[in-house]
Amino acid sequence: MPGTIRASRVLSMTASQLKKQLETQLIKDPFCTSVTLIEVRNRSEIEKTGKIKGAINIPLPFLIEESQRLLSDIPKDRKVVFQCASGRRSHIAATKAIESGFTNVYNLEGGFSEWEKAYPVQSFHNNHSPTVHTILDEATDTAQYIVTDEETRETVIIDPVLDYDAFAGTVKADTAKKIMAYVKKNELHVTRIIDTHVHADHLTAASFLHAHLPRKPPVSIGSHVSKVQSVFRKKYNMAASQLSITGEQYFDFVQDNTEWRLGKNIYCKAFSTPGHTPACMSWLIGDALFAGDTLFMPDIGTARCDFPGGSAEDMYKSIRHLYDTLPDDTRTFVGHDYPQGRKHMFMAFLEAHKLHNKMIREDTSLEEYVKLRKERDDHLKAPRYLHPSLQASIQRTNLRGGDLPTVEYRDGTEAAGQFFKVPVRFIE
Repeated sequence: MPGTIRASRVLSMTASQLKKQLETQLIKDPFCTSVTLIEVRNRSEIEKTGKIKGAINIPLPFLIEESQRLLSDIPKDRKVVFQCASGRRSHIAATKAIESGFTNVYNLEGGFSEWEKAYPVQSFHNNHSPTVHTILDEATDTAQYIVTDEETRETVIIDPVLDYDAFAGTVKADTAKKIMAYVKKNELHVTRIIDTHVHADHLTAASFLHAHLPRKPPVSIGSHVSKVQSVFRKKYNMAASQLSITGEQYFDFVQDNTEWRLGKNIYCKAFSTPGHTPACMSWLIGDALFAGDTLFMPDIGTARCDFPGGSAEDMYKSIRHLYDTLPDDTRTFVGHDYPQGRKHMFMAFLEAHKLHNKMIREDTSLEEYVKLRKERDDHLKAPRYLHPSLQASIQRTNLRGGDLPTVEYRDGTEAAGQFFKVPVRFIE
C-alpha cells in the first residue's frame, strides 16, 4: 500500500541523539535550521507534564487534517523530529509529514516518556504554540504574520503591508489581498490587527484590512504612538486639523503589560519596547514573540535607534527585559530581515539571541551596545519610503494607521488628488 511505503521512510531518533542535536544547534546554528522538534500531544498533556525545551506544539488531530498549512513555514528538506508521549502518535504525524513532501523526517523513540527518564523537562509557562504563517513583502523585506489558535481558528494579523510604487505614485493592496485570501481559504476568524510600531519603511495595510475583513477587527498599536505623531506633525508642518495627535486614528491603544487570550487558552501579553521609536511594542502570543523593529536576526542585531524619539539606551533596556522575562525557547519573530548571502529568515529562539546576537548578547554591556549601535546608525541612510510611510502611519497609513492623506482641492472645489510631503534642505 502507498501509505505503508511512505511510513517506512520515517526514521528513528533516540532521546540522547535528539538532545545532542538540539544542544549542537543552539551553539553552532543561531538560526535554528538544523532540526525542528514538533510536539504532537494535546495542550492539556503539556500543561500537566511540561515539554522538551524548544518543541513547537501542533496537536495531532490538527496535523492530520491540515498538515500542509500547519507545516508550511518549515522547509521541506529540514530535519523534522516528531514527538508525543510514547512514539505512537508522533509516528502518525511523521508519516503525514512525508505525505506532505518532507524528506528528512524522524520519530522520537519512546517519546516524552523516554526523554524525561534521562533529561530535564521544561515546565509549562502558559506558553502554548499558535500557528504562525509568514508572508514576506520582498519590496521592503517586511515579514507579515498570520497568527492562529487552531482550536478556535481565532487569528491575529501582524504588520500588514500596502504596496507603494514611488515612481508611479500609486498605492495598491495586492499583498493585503493575499492575506485576506489566506484567511478566507482557511476559514480563520481575525479578531485583531496589530501594528508593532509606526513604520518608516512601508505603508501599513491595517486600515484596509479593518475595512475589508468581515468582523471589522480593531487595529492595535502601542499607547505612546501619540509621541511619534507629535514629532512628525511638526516635521511635516501639518496643521492640527490635518492630524490629530491623540491617537484617535487607531481603534485600540495598548498599554505596557496588557494581557488577553487568543482563542481559549493562548496567553498573550504586550511589552513596551522603546528604542527604535518611543511607541514600539513587542507582542507575546503563546510561545511566540513578535518583536517588530526591536530584535532582528542574530547576524544582523537590532533595529536602528536614530529616528526622532529613538534611543539606543532604551533599546538595550527593552531587549534586556525580554531576555530576563521570557523563556529561552520563546520563538522570536522579527519585523524585517536583510540577509547578506543567505535566504530570508524570520525566527530564532530567544536563547539564540542571548548567545549569538551580533549587537546584544546576554553578556553585552549597555556601553558596548550603545557604541555598536551608534557606529552602525551613523552610516545608515534614511529608509527609501520614510516620508510616505510616516505620513500614512501618523494619519493612519502609519501615522494615520493606514489611511492616505486627505484629498486636496484646486480653488476649493476641484479635487486635485492626494499628496505626500517630502522635506527638502540644501546642503552646500
